[in-house]
Amino acid sequence: MARRTCLNMATGFPDWTRKSFTSADNFEQVKISATATEATTSFTQEVKSVLIYNDGVNVCHINFGATATTNHVKLPAKAWLVIDLKFTDVHTICATGETATLYAVGTY
Repeated sequence: MARRTCLNMATGFPDWTRKSFTSADNFEQVKISATATEATTSFTQEVKSVLIYNDGVNVCHINFGATATTNHVKLPAKAWLVIDLKFTDVHTICATGETATLYAVGTY
C-alpha cells in the first residue's frame, strides 16, 4: 500500500485536514463580496468561531472588528481560515482592481 503524501505539490496546500470541533448552539452563514474598497460584513450577533473560504481568484485581506488594510491577514484564492475569536464584523479589502467572493460560517 502506497503512503499518501501530506502536501499537494501542485498547490502547496495540504491534501488532508484535521477535524476541528467547537461547542455551539447555532450558526450563521454570510457571503462576502470583497473589492479594493474596504468594506464590512456583519453577522447578526457575535460569533465565537468562524470558517472563511475565499472562493475568488484573488487574494483578500481580512480583519475582525476593525478596519482592514492590505497589511492584515492575507487569505489566498481557494484557501480557508478557521479562527476562534469573538466578533460581529468581518472587514475585507483586496488590492487595487481586484475582487474576491468569500463565504463565512460563524458559530455562536
